[in-house]
Formats: sequence, structure tokens, C-alpha cells
Amino acid sequence: MTRTRIAGITVGQSPRTDMTDDLKAALSDTLELVQYGALDDLTLADVRQELAPTAGDEVLVSRMRDGSQVTFSGERVVPLVQARVDQAEREGARAVIVLCTGAFPQLRHRVPLVFPQPLLHSVARALAGDDRVAVMVPETSQVKQARARWSASGVQVDVVAASPYAGIDGVTETARGLAGSGAAFLCLDCMGFSRAMRDAARKASGLDVLLPRTLVARVVSELLG
Repeated sequence: MTRTRIAGITVGQSPRTDMTDDLKAALSDTLELVQYGALDDLTLADVRQELAPTAGDEVLVSRMRDGSQVTFSGERVVPLVQARVDQAEREGARAVIVLCTGAFPQLRHRVPLVFPQPLLHSVARALAGDDRVAVMVPETSQVKQARARWSASGVQVDVVAASPYAGIDGVTETARGLAGSGAAFLCLDCMGFSRAMRDAARKASGLDVLLPRTLVARVVSELLG
């Protein structure tokens, strides 16, 4: 069977082996996932020197190929993401998923280009109505910007932080603190959070949980699968 090629572009380095199994399990078996990384040509030292956030920048968190966490400017990584979109299209991708829940400007593209943030926010807004939603981001430095982004999308939120790149225990402990919070449900606001972390957070908090990596994969499967 010939499968349809889709690109997954991480803002960190590829391959995202921590993400691959969850994505493939949620994608239609008619789709072939090919991964690209915005930071593939850079070292950790390069990223820290060239892409460090400055005042007012959106802070993004991702993963290097060796599994280490990396923090950088959302604005400064945009040209590198654009270069990977161009490459993926040249190499035959029928759709491109940017594997990051951060905010991005409009990028040049010829095939469907899928950003998780507007999908996650739209679904959460539709499900929550006037209720408050709990949101988990990787870094405390992202709490203020996450609160502003979700508010702009019309969703009332309480934001907490726990890094998916530091292991499942921190996610579980932070989720436990949401038990009895009255939140309608929990959104894990980073593509780094896994299905195992979703399940642990659900059990610890007693809340239903939205996971962006599987949500996006299912939307793309509906479109192309």
C-alpha cells in the first residue's frame, strides 16, 4: 500500500523518538510520518548563543536529539521552521504539522500547514463554555504568556508548570495539586507531553485531559487518512 507522506516539524531536533509512538498510534495507517527539526543543524551551544530569548520574546521549550531540554526564543526560531516547511514540501509532503503548541506567524506553504495551538484552544473553548480550564506548561517562565494566550482565545484558565522532559513524576505531582480545583478539565499545553503523562495526570487530578499530540494527529488523519 502506498501511504501519504506527511511531515512533522519539531522546533527542537529530530527525530522526536519520545513522540513517535504516540503520533503513529493516533495517525491513520494510510499516512507516513517523516520528521524534521528546526534545530537539526545546531548544537546546544549554538542554540543558547543564537536563539536565547530576550525581553518580550515568546519562550519555547523543546528537546534536543540526546533528550536534553532546551529553551529558546519563539521569534528567532521561525526562519528555521520555515526552512523545514520548504524542505518538507520539496520532498513530497502532502501536509505539514508543526510539533509545537506555541504561537507562530503565518508561514509560507503550499500544502495544509497545521499548528496545534489554534486547534487545542478551539476544542478547549468549545468544551469549556464559561468554565475554567487547568493548563499545564513546561516552564514557570511560560505561565504568564500562556495565561495571556488562552485569555485571548476566550478561555478562562489556571496555569501550572511541569516539564515533560524532566520525567513523569513531576507531571504527576503537579497534576495532583489540581485535584478539587473545580477546573472543567486539564490541557497539557506542549507537544512534549505523552499519552502516559496524560493518563497519569488524569488519575492524579481526577480531571479529564486534552493531549495536543494525539488531537492534532487525529485531525490530520480525518483530513488525509
